Amino acid sequence: MAKKEGNELATVKVYLNTSIIATLLGVGFLSSTLIFGVLFIALK
Repeated sequence: MAKKEGNELATVKVYLNTSIIATLLGVGFLSSTLIFGVLFIALK
């Protein structure tokens, strides 16, 4: 019983880590796009 709960907890941790990484990638992509857009407009 304890081993099964441990496996479920590990699965939840992996799921959370994946969602956090995906969120960070999304935020990073958006912020870099905004920064490059502003630089492009400023250099124009």
